[in-house]
Amino acid sequence: MMMLLAAAAPAPAPDTPARTQVADRAALARLRGNEGVSLQWIDWDGTRRGLLHVRQPGALVHISGEQRVAGQPGALTIDGDVLRIDARAFTFRGRIVIADTPDAGRRCVRDGTFTFRITGTRRYWRLQQMEACDGLTDYVDIYF
Repeated sequence: MMMLLAAAAPAPAPDTPARTQVADRAALARLRGNEGVSLQWIDWDGTRRGLLHVRQPGALVHISGEQRVAGQPGALTIDGDVLRIDARAFTFRGRIVIADTPDAGRRCVRDGTFTFRITGTRRYWRLQQMEACDGLTDYVDIYF
């Protein structure tokens, strides 16, 4: 009987990792203590960042967040899993949506695997796959 129950349980998707690969614990601590997420079309000077939540219900780190400014068009949402993190970068698999910015009616939905990287002495990880929709360059930054 027990064998039948185990066989009936759904298996995880073959490409879904069971855990986040952590090559640098300090980097993971910075991500957990992040200071928000931003898209340059919504916030040029870093004063109106959105919130980014980091959860780890098991061995896989999950991030989700949103940036909106009250009374203004435009929104950024991000939702997915951190597959790997090291001292300067992390690999994210999930969805990034940019809506109504920089132009009303624009909607850029991106699903896939992306890299966020720290360059130079910057205090944020920047999405490396910046050009995806309409030929525009979107700077999605996660601050620490």
